[in-house]
Amino acid sequence: MSGKAPEPGFASNENENLETNASSSSEGAEASPIQPDETLLDLTGNPEAPQHPRSKKKSKTDQPPTTNKAKKSKRKVRNQLEADDYFGEQYCKTSDLPDPAENLKALATGVVEVIAGTRQIEQLARWLSDDVYQRLQTRARKAESQRAVQGVKARYQNLSIGGLRTSSPRDGVIESVVLLSTTNRTRAVTIRLEGINSRWRATSVSVL
Repeated sequence: MSGKAPEPGFASNENENLETNASSSSEGAEASPIQPDETLLDLTGNPEAPQHPRSKKKSKTDQPPTTNKAKKSKRKVRNQLEADDYFGEQYCKTSDLPDPAENLKALATGVVEVIAGTRQIEQLARWLSDDVYQRLQTRARKAESQRAVQGVKARYQNLSIGGLRTSSPRDGVIESVVLLSTTNRTRAVTIRLEGINSRWRATSVSVL
């Protein structure tokens, strides 16, 4: 086969063109350098340049809770005897309490009316000790049962104070006898008062 050999001038021209293109591309790259203040990004999109995060304000939840250093001192009760002295019954002097005469008259009348069924015992609870309250309630129930057996209804009695005698065996204690009179009979009520928790309270009651 007979072929024409490439002309030497053509090959040299190709090499020159390639060199020219390579030089022109390198010159173009040098002509537009990256400015130092521009930010380079990696594949994740995070800037390589150092960041300056904004200063965050502390929320209320981030702040430590404030504690009240000035705490009030509380009295601690360590044993039963101290508890009784602090929370139990506090006895008073006679001079710190009102005149017991009116209380004695009202109590004597009220006790007889409770037994007769014309007054509720709860109305006297404030002036009676727990033991006296229970005893009077038991006696009132027995009297009610007797009236039911006899077929007698409770009737209001017109009571009047026939006499009052008092004595004081010691400070803060009053012992008395109150006479109550009706149209048919006279009854005696003995009452012992003690000053407890700033008021008179009956610690013993007997109806004769």
